[in-house]
Amino acid sequence: MRNVSKLFLCLVLIISLSNCVNEQQYNFTLKNTLAIFLLNDNDKNYFCIPVQYIGDYQINDFEFTDGYIIIGDYEIPLKKDEINKSLYFNKETDEYGMNQSDIFIEKYLSKNDMKNIINEYKKGNIYSQMYIGYNIIIDNEPQYGSGLLDDFEIYNGIAIDPSFFPANLDFFKAKYLQK
Repeated sequence: MRNVSKLFLCLVLIISLSNCVNEQQYNFTLKNTLAIFLLNDNDKNYFCIPVQYIGDYQINDFEFTDGYIIIGDYEIPLKKDEINKSLYFNKETDEYGMNQSDIFIEKYLSKNDMKNIINEYKKGNIYSQMYIGYNIIIDNEPQYGSGLLDDFEIYNGIAIDPSFFPANLDFFKAKYLQK
């Protein structure tokens, strides 16, 4: 009886592993953009949109209002209550003493989102775009209706070497890429 159960266990393991071999793995990145990144954290995929302000002023408030990410024909709405937002302030960024505010907007993807992204990629629908809308207060002056729009392509593989990122993205690299 033991041999039958061992044989059954081996058979189940072989079938499971053969299914893994047949399933193509994707390691998506985004080409032609530094405004949005597709990252992976412990098998959770998410988009990260860094927004940066550098100058002799201070960010008093940042309120995300809405947005979207479109991969091919698949739209992922960005809703206020479904994103993570963090704001970091560095008062002495460079030799000129300019303030730097780094704002990171994260949207975690469901398995269904990833399935749809893979389907768009398989169809050759790689053209993509994103938009975020926000209200911001700089030096106590409200600037309502601000936003960021960018287009890019989804790519299976490494699209850009982080060592070639501009120096202003060093904080992004340290926070997200050097874990």
